[in-house]
Amino acid sequence: MNEYKGTDIVKEALQVYFSKYHFADGGYNDKFFRIKIGPVYIPVPNTKGRIAAVKIHDIHHMLTEYKATLKGEAEIAAWEIASGCGKYPEAWFLNFGSFSYGLIFVPRSLLRAFLRGKAMDTNLYYKVTYDDALLNKTIGELRAYVGIDKPLRNSVKDYLLFILWSLFSLAYTFLFCYCIYLVITWGIHKIR
Repeated sequence: MNEYKGTDIVKEALQVYFSKYHFADGGYNDKFFRIKIGPVYIPVPNTKGRIAAVKIHDIHHMLTEYKATLKGEAEIAAWEIASGCGKYPEAWFLNFGSFSYGLIFVPRSLLRAFLRGKAMDTNLYYKVTYDDALLNKTIGELRAYVGIDKPLRNSVKDYLLFILWSLFSLAYTFLFCYCIYLVITWGIHKIR
């Protein structure tokens, strides 16, 4: 059952989404957001680019019905990577981390979401401006625009792309974690 109906207005559906997942107005005005790595939360500056990307990302959650949970974030990451994050480097950056843990914890769901994303006509990262016109559209209009409800027709190429993106994502995550390790080690060394 769809949580967001096709007749729902995006700006109203966003308020339901924020309320359900305890996001204070999407966190768009916060100076920092947190990335959880294991039991540790790392504060990261909430840049203009990240805010622009997450505004579209939040609407994608509603269009696809992927929840804002660990599993849902991995699924939306796979969907967005497959359909493309366009000119939003912050979206690529954040999605690779979620994609990587999805490979470990929910690989089947990740593959399904990736294949679904490859079948899309487009997504909202392309040729769409986050403005009142977008926020006053219905969820149904945007689902039709991206092609959410069209039948999936994936090829062998799509499966191979999933493997390539998986390898890239794992390498990227390893390098990111290794850089954090180096910074922490350097900091500890400086303190001594």
